[in-house]
Amino acid sequence: MFSSNDRVVVAAAVEETDREDVVDALRCRDSVLEALENSGYRAVPFDISPEDLDNPSLLVKRITKEHACCVFNLFEGFSKAAFLEVAFAKLLEVSGVPFTGNRSRALAACLDKKNARTVLRNAGLPVPPGTCICSMSERKRLEGLSFPLFVKPRCEDSSVGVDSESVVQDQSKLEQVLRHRLEEFPQGVIVEEYLHGEECNASCMGIWPYDFLAMSRILYRPEKGTSDFLGYDSKWRPESVDYREIESRVEEGVPSRLQYVIKDMAIRAGAAMSCDGYFRVDFRERDGKWYVLEVNPNPDINTDSGFARQSEAAGYSYRLMVAKLVELAVERGDHGVHHNIGPKRRIAVH
Repeated sequence: MFSSNDRVVVAAAVEETDREDVVDALRCRDSVLEALENSGYRAVPFDISPEDLDNPSLLVKRITKEHACCVFNLFEGFSKAAFLEVAFAKLLEVSGVPFTGNRSRALAACLDKKNARTVLRNAGLPVPPGTCICSMSERKRLEGLSFPLFVKPRCEDSSVGVDSESVVQDQSKLEQVLRHRLEEFPQGVIVEEYLHGEECNASCMGIWPYDFLAMSRILYRPEKGTSDFLGYDSKWRPESVDYREIESRVEEGVPSRLQYVIKDMAIRAGAAMSCDGYFRVDFRERDGKWYVLEVNPNPDINTDSGFARQSEAAGYSYRLMVAKLVELAVERGDHGVHHNIGPKRRIAVH
């Protein structure tokens, strides 16, 4: 255990872009820096540019020269290269410096949604009926799926590529959306049956069996013109009606049975994806059955984020939550164990 006067570097991407999610990561960096300083750490920013990833060995030297007890890892790749978050985590592993968040294995597993669906399904967790399409010639894979369908990029995060065209009602519209999306995201798209029902998410931190924080219900406002799913606008564009009106409400009016089911599924999903830092699991329901939509191994943790609200519900102020993530990283050290074994006892999810 390190004392509270140790040095922590806060790593984040810096690039010339006006994309809201990338810019917001720097706002999160500032919040984390302040929280660390308030906990007595010597916190310093560690900016990463696209050029830095061109010379990995030099970047590792930069990291080690900081003589930090921990790297607070807020790096999520760049606007056109989300996969670099995995590469940077691997460099941190090589450096031997403890770092917050998940290791490269979990980041890679979750970023590729095709792979994630397979891993979750093999762990006995329900995912929406669907498949991955990498070219228009693979459209036959969609036979048997029922409209409406939901189309999202295979290898993006932060809800990039999720917008008003993501919900598709018929075949002609599907053809149009697939062509457009595959041009924009050549690594492929995930096409799933759209689930009409309630939505919630839950967050955890630490290693398996995890510290379960809380669950939140997502409340849509169609009477006010909102979408009935969480797209890019709802998370990053304050001027949008979705951002203003869609509400994430922590554990209000949630039946105890549902909380029990969601907690069990969240822990099993995190274990299946080898999470050992902090993460959020998104769920949606249809006809009384809950499905795992995604496991986010690098969720937004800014002061106004859902993760921060769920941490507060679990008794962590923002300052304490940030300090706890550093503590967990230092305890894990540079040779953490991947935990991919979930609870042997399972409960019904419908």
